[in-house]
Amino acid sequence: MHDNDEITTIEGIGQPGDLHPMQNAFVACDGYQCGYCTSGQIMSAVALLTEPCGPNDVDVKELMSGNICRCGAYSNIVAAIQSVRQKPS
Repeated sequence: MHDNDEITTIEGIGQPGDLHPMQNAFVACDGYQCGYCTSGQIMSAVALLTEPCGPNDVDVKELMSGNICRCGAYSNIVAAIQSVRQKPS
């Protein structure tokens, strides 16, 4: 279905010792609990950086609404995303 398509996984955005800014933010903001959804949350958050998204937490929550976190770490996830979004590029 995706022959010849480029697909980036969590392993492709950063490595131990050289994490992607979003991975660092998830660690700093405790944006993970059990880890089950973490890779999907981070990959969606990285994609969100390239999409039009308003500045508020509610805007981020709307774009991330397809990702479910059974531990309920949503406020920390949003904080991580916002911390990356607010850094100058």
